[in-house]
Amino acid sequence: MHTGARTALERLLKNAYTEPYQGGAIDWDSWRTYVAAVGGMHLTVTEIAVDELGLGHSAPGSVAVIRQDGTILADAPDSPSLTVLRGWLAAWEAAGRPAPETYQPSLVRDEEQAGWALRLVLP
Repeated sequence: MHTGARTALERLLKNAYTEPYQGGAIDWDSWRTYVAAVGGMHLTVTEIAVDELGLGHSAPGSVAVIRQDGTILADAPDSPSLTVLRGWLAAWEAAGRPAPETYQPSLVRDEEQAGWALRLVLP
């Protein structure tokens, strides 16, 4: 009940800032693969309502996601997470909205976890 995930969700449910994505219809398969490759530990997945997924960024003090319908939700218009999300979207567009099958899987040694991490890399 008092987790960071609950706090992030509450920020999106109460008085959320919204704006439409200006980049056109979201190719959800392309977007979710891209953001999985670049999002790291701040990648956030939401389901505010049944089958209304959102993907974006969260940090202890902010949250922002884009939903499948192209609506961007954030905790505030000047949200640091919104700035990151806009940057990810711009980079995704600049990369040409790459198809999921264009990524190369790569194993990277993770010294902190004493194991391996799977990464997706654009060739």
